[in-house]
Amino acid sequence: MWQKPAASAPSKTTSSKPVAATNTENTTLYVGNLSYKASESHVKELFEEYGTVYSVRLMKDKRTGKRRGFGFVEVGHDDADSMIAKLNEYEYMQRTIKVRIANEPKHPSEAES
Repeated sequence: MWQKPAASAPSKTTSSKPVAATNTENTTLYVGNLSYKASESHVKELFEEYGTVYSVRLMKDKRTGKRRGFGFVEVGHDDADSMIAKLNEYEYMQRTIKVRIANEPKHPSEAES
């Protein structure tokens, strides 16, 4: 017969997650309408003119390996607003790029509905 777990079951602590501390110090920006020729180093160089850049991830098609024209740039929290103000609607590699704060990832069950 099935029994409900005891109330003294191990609890999860949020203090053991270093990711939470990182998210308060850094901001992830979405960068859209990028040239397919743009590389991570190109995008990092562009954003570094306006503040601290921690990482750049440009999305690729899983089947073809070709770039999809958008990505994410992790920047210093204090630099994010000025980067958006200066780089949103900026012409880069003959394309007008879009820059905004990235959305929080959706829970898998929400993405399906």
